[in-house]
Amino acid sequence: MKTLINKSYYYALLFGLVFVFTSCEKADNNAIVSNDAQQARKAYTDKAYIEIEVSPIVKTSCYFVQWDKIIMTPVSGFFEYYDTENNWVASIDFGDGTCDQWATKSWDVDAFPDYPNSSKDFSVFDYSGKKDK
Repeated sequence: MKTLINKSYYYALLFGLVFVFTSCEKADNNAIVSNDAQQARKAYTDKAYIEIEVSPIVKTSCYFVQWDKIIMTPVSGFFEYYDTENNWVASIDFGDGTCDQWATKSWDVDAFPDYPNSSKDFSVFDYSGKKDK
């Protein structure tokens, strides 16, 4: 009887360890998804700027070597932002169709004097878990 209990204990322990290790392998520690620049777009509309969709966002499946993943990625699209007097204040350009993770914000430095560079590239991805670079 004692031998049966010992064997049952070892089998249960072995099963538990196998379960833990295989569960860890399946976990996606690098979840990466496109956010379609929602935060950047919302920052302008929250300031009461009017968003004009010049060309809609086009997404395609892109393979990224650095993550060994295929991700639905915005590869083109263009939005402009105007103040209430119809003056251009900013734009967001999602690109020319190239599979990359970057969009470009451009702005009127007179409207945003704290940001004198007039443009900046930013990632359209949100990351959860470990980041790889």
